[in-house]
Amino acid sequence: MDNYWRISDFAKQVNKHTNTVDGWFKNLEDKKIHFINRTDNGEKVYDQTDLDIALYIKDKRDNKWSLDAIFDDLHNYFDLRAAPSDYEYETNSTSVPYVIDIEAIKKEILTAAEQIAVTQTEEIKSYYKELISQLPKSKTRQEEREERIELLLLQKKVERALTQEAKDKWNQKPESERFKRVGFFRKEEDTFKREEFIKDYINEHFESRLKDSLDTNK
Repeated sequence: MDNYWRISDFAKQVNKHTNTVDGWFKNLEDKKIHFINRTDNGEKVYDQTDLDIALYIKDKRDNKWSLDAIFDDLHNYFDLRAAPSDYEYETNSTSVPYVIDIEAIKKEILTAAEQIAVTQTEEIKSYYKELISQLPKSKTRQEEREERIELLLLQKKVERALTQEAKDKWNQKPESERFKRVGFFRKEEDTFKREEFIKDYINEHFESRLKDSLDTNK
């Protein structure tokens, strides 16, 4: 009998945190490498093939492989599943942040105040007006666009800084780790190993460094 799991039970099979495993497969779907089956109501269900893939990813991550390198290697070992023809992928473009309709909230407060105006004292009316004055102002589309652009620029800045840090750390490694022998009399820098080191360094530190930068810019 085929085995099927929801994400919480599936993650236990892999012995990794639910968010980590879910993130792997979301990434695979975003890159259109491997698709997870859904139930009629849209819930993801994982099968034995998915488990084999997850265990393979876990093993390679334990051996310091980057996710990109692992994903590129999957087709050599697994019968990867394409998405149904009618499935719509989410775009990778920056999504528009959820915006609270401040104006609608203001109208609701004013309407409530008017409905009890007959019995309401001037003091309570003032209280409602104070609530309105403390609400944040609605952002314009231009302001939202500028915030998204600032975030993208900050992400690029963090990535450049981490890249330079990774190169510096790579250059501090012993020559025996950075170079490979070419023929009998010549050695050259192992560029593939260097690029993998830089990718792994960025992946490891990007999230925390971006969070620190966002906190600093508040």
